Amino acid sequence: MATVLVTGCSSGFGELTVKTLGARGHRVFATMRGVSGRNAEAAERLRTWARGRATELNVVELDVTDDASVENAVAHILADAGNLDAVVNNAGASAAGPLEAFSVDQMAALLDLNVLGPMRVNKAVLPAMRAQRSGLIVWITSTLGRVLPGIGGLYPATKWAAEGFAESLHYQVVPFGIDVVILEPGSFPTPAISKSMPAANQAIVADYAAVTPSPNRAVPAPDYQPPDPQEIADAVLRLVESGPGERPMRMVVGPVFTEGVADYNRTYEDVRARLEQSLRRPDQAITWGR
Repeated sequence: MATVLVTGCSSGFGELTVKTLGARGHRVFATMRGVSGRNAEAAERLRTWARGRATELNVVELDVTDDASVENAVAHILADAGNLDAVVNNAGASAAGPLEAFSVDQMAALLDLNVLGPMRVNKAVLPAMRAQRSGLIVWITSTLGRVLPGIGGLYPATKWAAEGFAESLHYQVVPFGIDVVILEPGSFPTPAISKSMPAANQAIVADYAAVTPSPNRAVPAPDYQPPDPQEIADAVLRLVESGPGERPMRMVVGPVFTEGVADYNRTYEDVRARLEQSLRRPDQAITWGR
């Protein structure tokens, strides 16, 4: 069984993921910030769930925006478990409003949480994974970090950045036997929807709202069933239980906000391979600079 660290486990994808992994028999470290404060109830809910099933699930304090918190948490987990087989970068937040309406401090804070947060965790676990020559790192991003079906915003921008970090890491750690997978959920009903960061300047929000037409979407049928967030937890389970080198770099999950994204990813891979091949030609060689 694998030893897995999951971030952002107070609710949503994170909570479902640690329960799914724990129920399967994996040793899970469910991390979140505010274990003794804002998320004390969520932490106890997970502990109670684990006790009721004799599951090896441990709740650990970890704030992905704090260097010391990340380093302390990872050191504690490695001392306790002895090794770490997989990390799931799930912690994050969304934002609502036009880019102009957010302060630069707000932009920096969301980038810190959604992009640099996972990298803090990855930097903390990679020395151990490189030493053992194995590991799995999952970045949970969004299909909005690949394709913008609407007008975009701060949240998609951070997910585009996360995709770039994760893909770069994917190629760089492969020689160490470490897989990096980018899990791209579509739209799911989770508590994150109600926790979006509001833009600081609501007057600007109103100006944009006045000139932006409302999306014309069909009304769901009475028997419509919304997507089940459990799909994400199940996808993480499949990745954890897959063998090294068998995992895809990108995996699209869900029926909403996903149409064509897997095709886009395949086309991207073809273009990337073509460009990489072309750079081996003499006329494409980069010879200037130091």
